[in-house]
Amino acid sequence: MRRFQYLVMLLVICLVSLTSYYGYTATIQTADYTVEHITGDVKGTNLAKLHLILQSTAKGKNVYSDVSLDGTVKKNGDNYLEGIFGNREFNPILKTDAKDFLRADETLSEDDDYLYGIRTAEQELELKMWDKQTKRLTEMTLPFPSNVETGYGTGAVTVINRMDKTLYIQVDAYRKNHETTQLMQVDYQQKKIKPIRLASPAIKKNEFRNYLTAGPDRVIYRQLFIDENQVGTKDEYFEDDGKHVRPIEKLNKTNQSFVAMGNGERLIAYNENEETNELQWTVYDTATKQVTKDAIRLEAAEKKMESINEAFADNQFYFVSKMNDYDYQIRVVDILSGDVIYVGQIRDKNQVKSSAIITSFFGY
Repeated sequence: MRRFQYLVMLLVICLVSLTSYYGYTATIQTADYTVEHITGDVKGTNLAKLHLILQSTAKGKNVYSDVSLDGTVKKNGDNYLEGIFGNREFNPILKTDAKDFLRADETLSEDDDYLYGIRTAEQELELKMWDKQTKRLTEMTLPFPSNVETGYGTGAVTVINRMDKTLYIQVDAYRKNHETTQLMQVDYQQKKIKPIRLASPAIKKNEFRNYLTAGPDRVIYRQLFIDENQVGTKDEYFEDDGKHVRPIEKLNKTNQSFVAMGNGERLIAYNENEETNELQWTVYDTATKQVTKDAIRLEAAEKKMESINEAFADNQFYFVSKMNDYDYQIRVVDILSGDVIYVGQIRDKNQVKSSAIITSFFGY
């Protein structure tokens, strides 16, 4: 009987403590964001799907706000208990109907339409595809053909391109004291895998290769050469059509790091020039082989160190900067024309000073 009374008292104390804790946190004034459109309109455009995850902290309480440019704002608190039990609501990757979409031993890739979770086993490849529009998850296991070098274990897999019902993937594995890289074509409708035959030689012990774009006609990759003494490096770009491999001199001369845009039709490199206070970018058209350059002047807030959060999608730059301790500005620039097509501001009515950009992504 005495033991039962002790347990009841302990339960009452716990309930009172929890009630007091949540009552206290509920009284804390947190960020209250609104979206103001300064220039341009987001209706009917992909900009309406742009989400920013902002974290504000007041008296030890973290609040995450999911702010989209269409004006929708969702808030979620994060406290000690939620830290224990986990919270998927504001994770842009795990915010899916498939709660167990991503496993620790899977590699995540993403394009405009799908999230991919891929895992390589000794003789097979496990593929998960989550459709952002239909919210449906497709899972399949595809055997490696006999002419593919297997024994990857859990190698890293990156989706380079998706065309029709075909994925072009890069599979990296570390074996025999050096990294091996293979480019493969995955027909997920026929559930078949085949290696892509290249004219390029296999990478050597001190070389690393990163495929930027791949398709039925050509492959473009960046290759890093490291000397045996780990002192110097050489960085070059190549195009391989299956019969010939050629260095891309227009890219190699720029001494810049390029990444693929969209479906790989263009490559882009960009940097902030502190001397001219500009964001500068170089675009390489993979079809015409032409290089174009452009720049836009950075505003005062955007010139502050680590204040700018920049990325690109749909041939557009979008970058977010802090205007002050609690408000943000978004500018969107057309990469091909250099025109500013949208300017907006995210303002906090309560002016909570401790805030930061966690991440940005296009919603689905």
